[in-house]
Amino acid sequence: MDDFTTEPAYEMYGPDRFPVHLPFGRNGYLFTVPGSFPEDTPAHTNVTNWEMAVYRTEDGWEVRDADGERRVWGTGGSRRTAVGLAFQEIARKRRERAADIADKRVNVLGLEAVPPYAVEVTGSITLVVAPTAIAILRSTEPGEDGRPHFHVTDVDGGDPYVIRQDRTVTLRHTTIGVLHDRCGCDPEDATRFEEEQQALIFVRHALTECWPCPALHPTDCLHCADFDGRPHYACTYKEPCTVCTEDGIKPVG
Repeated sequence: MDDFTTEPAYEMYGPDRFPVHLPFGRNGYLFTVPGSFPEDTPAHTNVTNWEMAVYRTEDGWEVRDADGERRVWGTGGSRRTAVGLAFQEIARKRRERAADIADKRVNVLGLEAVPPYAVEVTGSITLVVAPTAIAILRSTEPGEDGRPHFHVTDVDGGDPYVIRQDRTVTLRHTTIGVLHDRCGCDPEDATRFEEEQQALIFVRHALTECWPCPALHPTDCLHCADFDGRPHYACTYKEPCTVCTEDGIKPVG
């Protein structure tokens, strides 16, 4: 959604939603403005999702945020018009705020306009390792014997089953991710850093494996581009190329 191209999902509310002294209509509709809206603001300036209320007034329709300033963000002769104007005003304010943050970073703090390093977790898995099985953990429940019962499936699929915790059973947790280094990506859910060393420390302690983002080099392998003159497809964190695998080249972290 950019400004207002698609109407949000509405949920009807009644007189019990807001206290009488608050300036909301007794009946109306609730909807959400995502914290990542608008899409052209950097992810590190995102806020929490806002719950909004739109309701009828004597002159038409009015939109207020339900939990923050409770200010009017848009009015109009129809619900769609009022909501559309609210989205436009919210987008304007958030873009203004993002610009202020960038200005402060550059001109006051002496930093880059956006944090240059971001570590994004892209997947994780927990293996339950028993003497007779290696399985993927799906959930854990306490058993009647007081020991955890691990609900698992085999790594190649199949029906779920249970492995009971005992001294022969261990858990192995693997978390993989991507290191973004001025690549132009702007992952919404990532941990951001000002210095490369900070990012690498986080990678080393928080992730089992972390591959550099290939966005800046979509046709060349990051680790061994033109390695011994042997062309090959680009590596990704999900599928290292054959050359990298054969040469034992490791991912970052």
